[in-house]
Amino acid sequence: MVIQNRWSAMRGSTEQAGFTLIEVMVGMVVAVIVVAAAFTILTTTSKTLRANEQIVDTQQNVRMAMEWLARDFKLAGFGNPGVPLGNCTNAIVPGDQNPTGVDSGPDSVQVLVPTTRTSGSNRWTLLVPTTTAGTAQITLQSGAVADMVSSGLVANQSYVSIGGSATAQVTGLNASANTINVAIPPPLWFQQEDQVYLLQCIRYQVVLPPDAGNLCGGNAPCLTRGVAGGVGPTAEAPIAEGVEDLQLAFACDGCVTAINSGIPDRIIDDQNGSNSFDQADFLSNVPWTASPLRPDKIQLVQVALVARQSKNDQGFGEGVAPVGSSPLIVTSDHTLPADSTHRRRVLMKTVETRNVGL
Repeated sequence: MVIQNRWSAMRGSTEQAGFTLIEVMVGMVVAVIVVAAAFTILTTTSKTLRANEQIVDTQQNVRMAMEWLARDFKLAGFGNPGVPLGNCTNAIVPGDQNPTGVDSGPDSVQVLVPTTRTSGSNRWTLLVPTTTAGTAQITLQSGAVADMVSSGLVANQSYVSIGGSATAQVTGLNASANTINVAIPPPLWFQQEDQVYLLQCIRYQVVLPPDAGNLCGGNAPCLTRGVAGGVGPTAEAPIAEGVEDLQLAFACDGCVTAINSGIPDRIIDDQNGSNSFDQADFLSNVPWTASPLRPDKIQLVQVALVARQSKNDQGFGEGVAPVGSSPLIVTSDHTLPADSTHRRRVLMKTVETRNVGL
């Protein structure tokens, strides 16, 4: 009787061990759901992080490009020699993509700006002061003239400005003696450490795929900056990747004959007769070649930049979803076509020119 009870107890214990088929199947289904959910979360998180990184990079690129443009527009015309310098017949030379109507591509612009080096042993400053008797030659810090040559200084072609007060053509130079031959008339004189600037005609342009000239280094589109047709250190080079559009509009003073007889009066020309300053006072699709509609009358520059992500983006979710698919109106005269694989960022800024016309 005792033996039989033990056997019954052992058999009952054995019958209670393990899982039924239904339990196993339910467990597998739950496990699959948990793994699928974890995989979805992992995929979504990874794509979100990647997309956010690209968005941040895009924003940084467009802001950096805007800083370059704004700085050069503010300096445009500094030390203007009053003669054509390279392709710069004026301090600002607008290059509207289509001056006669709606644009089908980005604008470009060329700007006369100063280049200098303010620090280091080879800084571009005077080593020896000049006198009121006039100057035929200036002496710079050791290594400065050689550095200027590598930056584009050429005898009988380049112009330099000393502190923005005196501008003269370079008629000769001696890199080893750190001297530059210029003609500064009396009674102008300058002190030791006064800054010397090399005036250059710089072009900004957007290079779109397929980038036949390889200006973007295989990363088109991009915004380039440099001397048009220049070589070496002065050649056009990319300063911001992903920039696919540049649109420029200009507000002027004295550029329309019907307004104050075309005479500048320190008031932006009221192009639409609204008796107030508004968007209609900015001009685009203009050749800027017929007097008084000349670039030296430009007082404000409105810059619109569009940058896109450098790599294709398929959305944040696990599946493939189009992004940024609608057309983008950049300005009143240019609309970018839809792009379903790249997010875009638009940045606009109005810059006041300080030296145009000087």
